[in-house]
Amino acid sequence: MVKLIPLLGILSVILYFLHVILGEIFYEGYNPLAQAISDLTASNSPSKNIARLFSTLYGICAVTFSAGFFAYLKNKINKVLTVSSFIFCIMNTISFLGYTFFPLSESGYANTFQDKMHLIVTVSVVLLTIVSLVLFSIGFFRAKVHKWLGVISICTLLVLMAGAMLINVMPKEYFGVAERINIYSIVIYTGILSLWMKNQPLA
Repeated sequence: MVKLIPLLGILSVILYFLHVILGEIFYEGYNPLAQAISDLTASNSPSKNIARLFSTLYGICAVTFSAGFFAYLKNKINKVLTVSSFIFCIMNTISFLGYTFFPLSESGYANTFQDKMHLIVTVSVVLLTIVSLVLFSIGFFRAKVHKWLGVISICTLLVLMAGAMLINVMPKEYFGVAERINIYSIVIYTGILSLWMKNQPLA
């Protein structure tokens, strides 16, 4: 598990960026500076088929990795890391199921029931991500040999919060930039956790 599960985490990062890159290619006129990533999988999006395919594969890999990561850390280093990895797993599961069942009804925000549920999923994912990052920071700092991961956890949290603030203050024509700062930080963090787990001893 220590050697195979992390590969799914690394693969999830690759699949996520493929979902964005290919989605933008198949969405003529898409503006990544202004538009949300969710526009790529919206029900009226010309790129929805290819974007949803890679988004689904990403979700499966991310959920499987986070579940395996929780199983690996459970009662192993300290209780804080056990709790944080569990919340991280719940966050990925809600993200996968929520965005799968409630994609945007159309690019932008049409204020339909589906769009409202999409927004609720987003808020839930953001809150759970923040909580997990705070606990990861505390847990890794308590495990003195892993302090560097505590630093990365704090940095990721700061970037995530900065992206969230920028979403509210930046002009609409740069919404996509602010959102990508927010989302990419946690995707890359998943990759870092994957690499860390991959390099752990088998015992």
